[in-house]
Amino acid sequence: MALSREQVVVGAYSVLQEQGLGGLSMRRVAQHLGVQPGALYYHVASKQELLAEIASRILADPPTTDPRQAARDLRAALLRARDGAEVVSFVHAFRPDALAALQTLPALFTDLPPREAGWAARALVHYVLGFVAEEQNRAELVRLGVLPDDAPDADEAFEFGIGAITAGSYLDPR
Repeated sequence: MALSREQVVVGAYSVLQEQGLGGLSMRRVAQHLGVQPGALYYHVASKQELLAEIASRILADPPTTDPRQAARDLRAALLRARDGAEVVSFVHAFRPDALAALQTLPALFTDLPPREAGWAARALVHYVLGFVAEEQNRAELVRLGVLPDDAPDADEAFEFGIGAITAGSYLDPR
């Protein structure tokens, strides 16, 4: 069987869903696909490149013109993937230009000058990544029996946060 880049990415995503980011290794992906680890490197140069491909797939939802809806869509996309926030956060730090979905966010802040729109988009991305990372970490601790399954209303808290960020309050530090 000839291996393709698509099969490598899909296989890696499957391993991520089963094992989490901590269990995602090139060796495990190769084992999952029934090939030798070296065969993967013909299709992806490194684990970092593979993570960038996975992050792009996680964020593949269609764009919107509303920053609040963009935050909701981003959260939903991250929650669909085990450790989705951690994967996207790593790729965003390592290769921010690799995530086209996040590059479009400043344009949603049409009432702000370009520089401030970039800052607003950055704040929104950081808020969503942090919020979802906490949700996913808590869910894992519940799954392991470390914490009880009695989380407060995450949806309401999330909506409050995106409302606070998108309300447009700006204090001039001068």
